[in-house]
Amino acid sequence: MATYKEIFGKQIKVLASDPTNESEGQIWYNTTLNNFRTTLVTEAWSSSSPLITARRNLGGTGIQTAALAFGGQSPPIVGNTEEYNGSGWAAGGAMGTARKSMASAGTQTAGLAAGGSGYTTATEQYDGAAWTAGGVLGTGRSYLAGCGTEVAGLAFGGSTPPTSTGSSALTEEYAGESWTGGGVMTNARHTLAGTGTQTAGLAFGGFVPPGPPYDENKTEEYNGTAWANGGNLNTARQGLGGAGTQDSALAIGGDNNYPPSVFLTISEKYDGTSWTAAPTLGGARGYTAGCGASNGSALAIGGYSGTANIAVTEEFNRSTNVITAAAWASGGALPAVRSGSGGAGTQTAALNIGGENGAAIFGTTEEYNGSSWTAGGALNATPSFYMAAGGTQSAGIRAGGMTGPVGTDPQDAVEKYNGTSWTAATAIPTATGHGMYAGTQTAGLFYGGLTPPTVTTSLSYDGTSWTATNSLAIPKASGAGFGVQTAALAAGGANPALGPGTTAFTNNTQIWDGTNWTTTTSLNNSKTHLRGWGSTTSGAVAGGRVPAPSSTAQTEEWNGSGWSTSANLGTAGYSGSSAGGPGSPSGLYAGGGRGPGAASALTEEFAGETTAVNYKTITTS
Repeated sequence: MATYKEIFGKQIKVLASDPTNESEGQIWYNTTLNNFRTTLVTEAWSSSSPLITARRNLGGTGIQTAALAFGGQSPPIVGNTEEYNGSGWAAGGAMGTARKSMASAGTQTAGLAAGGSGYTTATEQYDGAAWTAGGVLGTGRSYLAGCGTEVAGLAFGGSTPPTSTGSSALTEEYAGESWTGGGVMTNARHTLAGTGTQTAGLAFGGFVPPGPPYDENKTEEYNGTAWANGGNLNTARQGLGGAGTQDSALAIGGDNNYPPSVFLTISEKYDGTSWTAAPTLGGARGYTAGCGASNGSALAIGGYSGTANIAVTEEFNRSTNVITAAAWASGGALPAVRSGSGGAGTQTAALNIGGENGAAIFGTTEEYNGSSWTAGGALNATPSFYMAAGGTQSAGIRAGGMTGPVGTDPQDAVEKYNGTSWTAATAIPTATGHGMYAGTQTAGLFYGGLTPPTVTTSLSYDGTSWTATNSLAIPKASGAGFGVQTAALAAGGANPALGPGTTAFTNNTQIWDGTNWTTTTSLNNSKTHLRGWGSTTSGAVAGGRVPAPSSTAQTEEWNGSGWSTSANLGTAGYSGSSAGGPGSPSGLYAGGGRGPGAASALTEEFAGETTAVNYKTITTS
């Protein structure tokens, strides 16, 4: 019998702890655990950050860590483009013409969209920032599929006029400027999936009239000249997503048994010969976009659940790593419902300061230990809400705020917290509510707010006195502020100078370098009364008021240069309190307006995405 060394070319290692770089199947002996250990490969779909705009019949291309989603039906039909960085979505350049059900090909920085709604012949090309017109298709089609690259693309199948039930077998090849005819498909169909390259393409599933049944299970392989039949899908379907290559493909979800529609959670893997069952999606969906490098690394993007368009993104991985997506979880409730509180500290050592619930304004403080809130020292000044706050649980600070019967009276009060009680400190020069704060009790920055009017004020604090600094680039109030005294961020908020009502909402983001405020990459959505935590290199904002509906559950993460979507709050809200240390992926959102304007006692805790090796103890039986 062959030894382990003869098979693998190395001996079993003896280690005090599990290694982080062992390949699949490698065995070692862990002397701490007194066990033989190995790493195992797992296959699974996991939830990731949602699209900014929910939609179906969208285009998708790229790989799991650099994907592109564009067009689709929201409703209405849109031209929105979004870019995925492996953890969240950020807005890209809009398409020249809104469309759905188009052929997709290419990469995130060299994308291709051809045909689509209205049986258009139009082609657009994406350079990572903007779409420009390309060569026109020879035959206008909707519900077609595509694959390949921007300079070597393939478009095939689809629906042609005069009715949407007519299916096409046409194939066209793209050379970066113009389309030319390719080999005709064996099976005419539309609403199919495609993946691979121009010389090694794959077509599968689709809608095939006349019927019923209409759903197709056939697979075809393209060699650059002609199509040939491949192995059939195990479940016939249309409106499915596709990812991978001709010999390593993934079929994702879809609409089966039409009519009536039955939306699927199933996925299947193709090895170049046959399809086999793969792990199921987290939720049923059809008319979704798929992309990815292989059947071991893919994305399922958006689609339709059977009742609504969805923004859900799921990642498929075959890896020795177990990936846990960013998520919000319920924490201990506040002792009383409230909105507009100030927040400070970290997720496991937070402060909730003041607030209001429509009937009363609070002067209380609550301390959080990672699981529950307990009473802390009361404010000395008039009860307040919409204050700026920062620091830690044992060395906190609050500045300004609002009071009065309807919160129309701004305050100039500043107080410091020592973990037990509040003491008065030097007031800010002008009474201001809805301001933001970054830093600590002895080295802080107060900026923006409403006096009224909305201001560009920026003040540095040394623990004793306030000093005016260079102003914000534009005025804002009720934004998210975080960071330190010399490196801070101001995101979103309201700027009434932009106009009345919801037009005052802004997605403007500004960054402070210790000397000047500079406008940087905007939030993906305009919002006010949002909350945030982190640093100028790694942070997050959650919730907020949006034009419609009144509040959002969206979370956006900041990576030092741009914003991307992250896991949504469990319950949409605005004007809660937040906590989380600079640069920390973990955070807290407590209270706030939840539901139709009602104040809440909910607390939610945020954990960023994590990756861990899938270790397995070897046992005998």
